Amino acid sequence: MRNIVTLNEAEEKPRFWSRQFSADVTSPQLTFDVIVGVISPVLCFVFDPVVFNDSFGGVPFTPDLPRFKVLVYLFSGLLIGTLSVWLILRDRCGGALNAIISGILLSGFFFSLVIGVLILPLSLIGLVVLIGILGFTPFLVAFVYLRNSVRAFNAAKPTLERPVLNALFLLGTVLVITPSALAHWQINRLITQSMNDLLKGDARAAESAAARLRYVSWAANLDQVVRTYKRESDQTRKETLAKAYREITGKDIDRRKAPLLD
Repeated sequence: MRNIVTLNEAEEKPRFWSRQFSADVTSPQLTFDVIVGVISPVLCFVFDPVVFNDSFGGVPFTPDLPRFKVLVYLFSGLLIGTLSVWLILRDRCGGALNAIISGILLSGFFFSLVIGVLILPLSLIGLVVLIGILGFTPFLVAFVYLRNSVRAFNAAKPTLERPVLNALFLLGTVLVITPSALAHWQINRLITQSMNDLLKGDARAAESAAARLRYVSWAANLDQVVRTYKRESDQTRKETLAKAYREITGKDIDRRKAPLLD
């Protein structure tokens, strides 16, 4: 009898893709979601050599992604935070919260998919040295967001009427897209103005610009300062640029200038 039950259970076992989106979360699935959806994006940003870092003058065959560094970082931070909350508190989230989380995570699915497609040429080229395989991480991250978006949506359905469910779902997309876009615009505006003051203004303007850039140095392309310093012939201007660079980064500009090419 035990063998018969086991056989029946095997026959009724859901298919692979059905298991990926079912309400029953397995330990391997949870581990995969944490590693791929939470940890790997952070590591990719920390150790990113070229995709969102234009120190090497841009990446061939790809859009000017460093211009969208602020948007990508902020958007990803909200997505990673939301996914973490969902994975930890999924059993305690109410229907309304589940619907909002579903909208946020579906936005993450499309966002990650777009990033993966944009850097695909670079990823294919990088396969020659194996490290390019990391460029396919956005596609795996997109899968994690999609899976958890579906699960959150299905968890919300029994407790909410369809119009309310759809409205809260859309609210989730607005809550993650709007603040990221606004912050991207404001920070880039601050950086652009500050860099102009630093590179073209007098010593006082440069000092003020350096004080502002210190708080957004992670998003600014400070190698512009290094390149201007290398080309500058006026010793006073060179000292002003070196002082500003040190105030922003805490590092000596002469130690940074050597690896850079004009």
